[in-house]
Amino acid sequence: MKHLFSLFILLIFSSAVTKAQSNDNSWRVGFGINAGVATSDAFKYALGGDIRIQKDFNQRVSGTLTTGFSHFFEKDHFANYSQYGSPYNVIPVKLGVKYFVGDNFYLGGEAGAGFAFEQWGTSFLWSPSVGMAFKNGIDLSLKYEDYTKDKATKTLGLRLAYGFGTRSMTAHKKAESTVNDGATELGVSFNAGSDVNSSDNKVLGGDITLYKPLTNNLVATFSAGYTHMNRQYYSTYGIMDSKGNVYYNNNFSVRNVVPVKVGLRLFLGDIFYLGGEAGVAFASKRNTSFVYTPSLGFKFKNGLDIGAKYDNYGNRLIQDAVSLKLGYHFKL
Repeated sequence: MKHLFSLFILLIFSSAVTKAQSNDNSWRVGFGINAGVATSDAFKYALGGDIRIQKDFNQRVSGTLTTGFSHFFEKDHFANYSQYGSPYNVIPVKLGVKYFVGDNFYLGGEAGAGFAFEQWGTSFLWSPSVGMAFKNGIDLSLKYEDYTKDKATKTLGLRLAYGFGTRSMTAHKKAESTVNDGATELGVSFNAGSDVNSSDNKVLGGDITLYKPLTNNLVATFSAGYTHMNRQYYSTYGIMDSKGNVYYNNNFSVRNVVPVKVGLRLFLGDIFYLGGEAGVAFASKRNTSFVYTPSLGFKFKNGLDIGAKYDNYGNRLIQDAVSLKLGYHFKL
């Protein structure tokens, strides 16, 4: 079934490309949020985001290339034992087709691979969908997603996205640029979110960031901040030596973290950006960790900065978090 589904997508995609070679059709870029329920007993919900490139071959058929990140929330997290050893975090890469039945309503299909972390490995992925795409850029769809390597990693969910034509992704004009013609800015932000494994563990924090424009669309960042998590968890894990002896390490997760990061922001339009940062997190109880933070948001000409970010820590005692960001930039 899944192989026939993939072959069907490839045949439609190839046929549409052949017919569209002589046409001047538009390219589109979309950014989506995905939320769904798992169909197994191992996980409860799945939450993620994606970036999609879409090529309109004709009025009925469009091809898509999609990648992003998804996290599956475990059902047994509070028992301090994972049925499958670790959470399921995966980066999907999919090729797909949209067929428009009317002006807005479409049927979709995607197939590709899911590159998961830790012991999960790489899985074949297929995903049928139905949705509505509107002229204002909003795209709402219902989809089923199946990572076939394990019976537990399947979801039924909704995707809410916003897309725009690539003509909107022009370089910033110097007279109107949000990067202020090379001027360095100081940003102050407030962050509020939750632990990715438990929505009950609220996360609050703030950052101070220096922004230095490198080009009209690219900005370098240097940030330091403070993050507080309102709950602690008891973490137990075992380490096996070469002789097969298992030694257990018992610790409480940390609640206070000071991240120091450097990064880049890429502006895809006058206000919309994608960001990425990496650095070191200094936590309580003398814990340190590598941290990386992908983000997206809107930076307005009046200095207001609104976005969302995901903080991933390499230390098991520091909980990963998803947060909303509200900030303001001052010219230096």
